[in-house]
Amino acid sequence: MANPDPNPTPQSAMKTSIPSIHAAFSKQANPPAAPKPTKATTKTNQYKPDPSKPAPNPRHLALALHHAHLLQARKDTESLILSTIESLLSYPTAPCPPFSAQNPSPTDTAAVKRALLPFQPSDYDNLILERNIDGRCGYVLCPDEHRKEDPKAKYRVVWGAKGSGPGGRGREMRVVPKEDIERWCSDACAERAMYVRVQLIERPAWEREGKEGLEILLLEEGRRRRERNLAKGKEVLREIETGDVEESMRRLAVADKRLEAQEGEAGLEGEMGRLTVSDAEEARIRDGRDALAMERGDVGSMPRLGDGGRVGVDIFEKDPGAGADVQAPSLQSENLHGGSIEGFQPSQHAGNARQSSETDDDNADDDDMLPTI
Repeated sequence: MANPDPNPTPQSAMKTSIPSIHAAFSKQANPPAAPKPTKATTKTNQYKPDPSKPAPNPRHLALALHHAHLLQARKDTESLILSTIESLLSYPTAPCPPFSAQNPSPTDTAAVKRALLPFQPSDYDNLILERNIDGRCGYVLCPDEHRKEDPKAKYRVVWGAKGSGPGGRGREMRVVPKEDIERWCSDACAERAMYVRVQLIERPAWEREGKEGLEILLLEEGRRRRERNLAKGKEVLREIETGDVEESMRRLAVADKRLEAQEGEAGLEGEMGRLTVSDAEEARIRDGRDALAMERGDVGSMPRLGDGGRVGVDIFEKDPGAGADVQAPSLQSENLHGGSIEGFQPSQHAGNARQSSETDDDNADDDDMLPTI
């Protein structure tokens, strides 16, 4: 008989005893330690050119690198525009009581002009849409909220000011979609925003040249510049009417000298280039005019080939020759019975005359009849 185990383990009657549960949680809480990483036995494979394959064309490599730079520039520009739209959602940053959409802060105005330089009209539309979603007016320098129309209506009738109707009478009536009205807080902000939009360049920023500059003006700035130009024009007209021509000419001479000093040699080279192009264009037009005149046969533009600008041509009557005797026509015996035409006797074939029949009249009648409808 085998000896019993001197240290028997107690057997629990329950399948899920406390010691077993504690042991299970201990295993989960203390997982086995991960094995220490061993030294890598493999080395990183380095690219080695295959001597059997031909070397790549340097021109193809340069072209691929150029396209890669263009794609990277497009990607960077798009990310810049997206971040700019996110930053312009919080504009205007200046407090609204001293400033407004009609009189914005100079700091905000300069920042918005600088931020909108790489924008396209489609990017500007996205900015307006994002501001509307945020509950703001679509004009970036307006602190007010956008208008909210009846959600059940799709269109709205808008009446213009007095005298805006046909012939300056009555009021203009327009049917406008609800989305176009909800973009702005007022019609004045809509006019300001569209004035900025029409100044943006359609070409993407990554395709523009460095010389292609853009100056964005606000609606109020454009109106002030227009009034200033009109005032200058009225002043010049007034000076001319009053007879102060010498003062006007002196101002023009001073302005020309100042302009020449600013332009310098670069302006002179540009003017010479334009003169060269204009001379070549005039020469091309002159050659085409001369060719057209030559084709038409104009006397003034054709070379002098003879009297009156034409080639001299002499027309003489043909001389039959002194030795040839001309015989007068004589009556021949075969022409007594007639039937000949200047000596030619047509042949007569008996029995070949066409026999007329009654059916010929019927066929003629059928041909003359019009098709009945």
